[in-house]
Amino acid sequence: MALTASVKEELSRLDIKKSSVRKAEVSAMLRFAGGLHIISGRIVIEAEVDLASTARRLRAAIAEVYGHQSEIIVVSGGGLRRGSRYVVRVVRDGEALARQTGLLDARGRPVRGLPSVVVNGSAADAEAVWRGAFLAHGSLTEPGRSSAMEVTCPGPESALALVGAARRLGIQAKAREVREWTVLSSATATRSPRC
Repeated sequence: MALTASVKEELSRLDIKKSSVRKAEVSAMLRFAGGLHIISGRIVIEAEVDLASTARRLRAAIAEVYGHQSEIIVVSGGGLRRGSRYVVRVVRDGEALARQTGLLDARGRPVRGLPSVVVNGSAADAEAVWRGAFLAHGSLTEPGRSSAMEVTCPGPESALALVGAARRLGIQAKAREVREWTVLSSATATRSPRC
């Protein structure tokens, strides 16, 4: 098993009891792995992850912390993507979950970065943000001279929020733009956060 997959498998089994930490992790996972869609006039939340255990963790947290039902859809790989991907979808209560997790603000507008409650949270919340972002869209370089953790972000605001969370944990991180895409940034840490 590749290093990234084995670390994600281990993190997806980590037991977290504190409610604010679980909320921070869910917010980060939905921000970095998902998106808001409007289907038949309703807001639907979808989060695509690469491991079944991560999808099950997200689905369980949505049900236990927020009380909303979700479904997991398996998408078979094809073309450039090898292996299956897993989509956690919240249809019925998508708008309520989006507001609760900070994906929408009080006026119903999409939030571009992470919610202020998560950004200004405790050190445990900052750890949860990194854990959620890594589970959603992160990778590790193989051990060697320049090993690093990299998280692909949906935009520069999310990347800066992740860098700020790393700074609060005493981890060096930087945001950089990849392939001249203005909406795709990545944050790289030279040391992995405590989990």
